[in-house]
Amino acid sequence: MLTEETAETLAGYGRANEYLKRERWERLARMTPEESRAIYSDLCAGYYGRVTAEELAAVDRRRLATMLKVRRAMAAVARGLGYLDDE
Repeated sequence: MLTEETAETLAGYGRANEYLKRERWERLARMTPEESRAIYSDLCAGYYGRVTAEELAAVDRRRLATMLKVRRAMAAVARGLGYLDDE
């Protein structure tokens, strides 16, 4: 029961995702082993060396809070459209 606008929006997101995926694969195909190792090493250094456990926990709490807000909002929309029963 999608509206035409919603269907078009979702189709557009799909096309954008496909474009980004092709672009990513092309970039990765051109990357040298040295470049990929440097990126990996930088990511590991950032994760293990620059962030405290408290900061990681705070990020996790914010991510969880955001996901719960989105879930509640999506459930409200689904209930409004008749896809879910009122709880």
